[in-house]
Amino acid sequence: MKLVIVESPNKCKKIGGYLGAGYRLVATVGHFRDLPARELAVDLATMMPTYEIDRKKADVVERLKAEAAKAEEVLIATDPDREGEAIGWHAAQVLGLEAPKRIEFHEITKAALAKAVARPRAIDQALVDAQQARRVLDRLVGYKVSPLLRPLGKGLSAGRVQTATLHLVCQRERERLAFEAEPFWVLKVTYGNGLVSELAEESGKPRRPRDPGLLEALLASARGSPHLVTRLERKEVERRPPPPFTTSTLQQAASARLGMVPARTMKVAQELFEEGHISYHRTDSVALSPEAVALARLWVSKHFPLSLPDQPPVYRSKAGAQEAHEAIRPTSLAHPEGLSEDQQRLFELIRARFLASQMKPARLARTLVLTRAPGAEALTFAARGTEVLEAHWLNLDRDDRDESPADPGKGGKGKKDTSEDELEEQKLPEVHEGQALEVKEAGSQKKETKPQARFTEAGLVKEMEKLGIGRPSTYAATIDTLHRRGYVKRERKALAPTELGLQVDELMLHGLPDLTSHEYTAGMELELDGIADGKRAWQEYLKAWWAAFLPRLEEAGRILAAEIRALRRAGGGAEAGGGRDGPACPRCGSPMVQRKGKSGLFWGCSTYPACRGTRPIGVDAGARRDG
Repeated sequence: MKLVIVESPNKCKKIGGYLGAGYRLVATVGHFRDLPARELAVDLATMMPTYEIDRKKADVVERLKAEAAKAEEVLIATDPDREGEAIGWHAAQVLGLEAPKRIEFHEITKAALAKAVARPRAIDQALVDAQQARRVLDRLVGYKVSPLLRPLGKGLSAGRVQTATLHLVCQRERERLAFEAEPFWVLKVTYGNGLVSELAEESGKPRRPRDPGLLEALLASARGSPHLVTRLERKEVERRPPPPFTTSTLQQAASARLGMVPARTMKVAQELFEEGHISYHRTDSVALSPEAVALARLWVSKHFPLSLPDQPPVYRSKAGAQEAHEAIRPTSLAHPEGLSEDQQRLFELIRARFLASQMKPARLARTLVLTRAPGAEALTFAARGTEVLEAHWLNLDRDDRDESPADPGKGGKGKKDTSEDELEEQKLPEVHEGQALEVKEAGSQKKETKPQARFTEAGLVKEMEKLGIGRPSTYAATIDTLHRRGYVKRERKALAPTELGLQVDELMLHGLPDLTSHEYTAGMELELDGIADGKRAWQEYLKAWWAAFLPRLEEAGRILAAEIRALRRAGGGAEAGGGRDGPACPRCGSPMVQRKGKSGLFWGCSTYPACRGTRPIGVDAGARRDG
């Protein structure tokens, strides 16, 4: 009998069924050996961690040992990433396996398992070392920096990825608060043939007047008839299909189309993987195996034969992606039965993107019509339209949004709301150059420039990936931590920092600005990648990093202690449940204590429920923070 060690008990039945009677499955139930919870457990001279078995999983370890003692051979089949490699290594350590056999598969199918069992390999020590380095880094930052925030309130923490991510949310909010809206006007004319055009420069670029004094003159000129068609431009373009999903793009698309937050997306994807319906869902690669490509091409040839390209499309993964991994894809194109509603929706999303990625580019015709009004002003108006000539992949994945449309106003840093997307969707009536068009209606609409929108959770994931903050497996967990700490809250599907989140970010900016910097955090990720590639010794890297970080940490301790004392004196911070240093209740004058609600921490009257007085936490409690 051969023993196969996996992480999740949910996989045992499925994998055991494929492997047959000669194998016995046992699960580690995730991490079973880790750094102890209530001590640093890292030797600062050597950077060597001290691990202990989780007391709640002592029975798991005993079962592992008992089953291994009876087995002819032990195969470690933990997940195909750094975390899985490390769990497999811990299992080998606990069982005393001298030459552990590791099998790796990226989908739970009979063929993939047979191939993996036939080609076992050794534990990849470089991947294990990279995971150990990451764990030690996170422990040192968490255990050495978080206590500096504790005088502000219980349950507060800082983290290598968490702090940089919080800063993105807070910095966006500060930009929004500092933004000053400026009015502008959109002038449009509707012609007798139904064409709708907008005031533009001669190049066709939108022209948005800001001087209200010019408005009447411009409208008077616009109403002059007829307008002449001065330019008609029709251009055929190709629109390539997007690549199959990575962890990040799946989270973004699921948020935009299915309304799933990243944490929910990853939970459902985990279920689909464990049931054998999709390939491994923690990946930053857009590569596909030759077998997967052949499967997609066969399907396309049967259902959309004219959309099958001569050669399979090739997609490039971003720098640093783990090329040994595949993109997220279905293991079979059949529609599985017995799925929950969320599982079904997510599977169909993955299936459609996978198939679309192997189809021909869509052919589009983009049309630009410029017209000119009579008179001295000689105003130019522009209309744009798009016509789909050959849909190809758009037949399967027409709605290919990556980021949630809940991000209001795509104006960027104070850019105007140009309404170009609306014009792009217009189906233009037939016109020709030199044609005279009678003006049916001319009018204006007052608008204002908008600040950058708050991040949605999907948008924040996209930004984290773009800036190199964290890795696919950390995105959802990091955002979940910000929620649990009371640093962010959801407002209209977007993320807003709480008073506490803004306060913590401000303190970290003053005390340890490196941790708020995405460049600093991304640099650490690159170092960890180097360790995973076997190019860097993990303990030497940690020693060098700690030697540079320690003086900053000591200085930060002095800065944060002074700033928190000042905040407490001003009534801007106190330990949860304290009260002696809290502000006076605005209703009854009693001391206030810190409480936690749905939107994060706030000051509440210590006499509640007799008095229901509240006040937000922050340096300026009356400041408008909700943008």
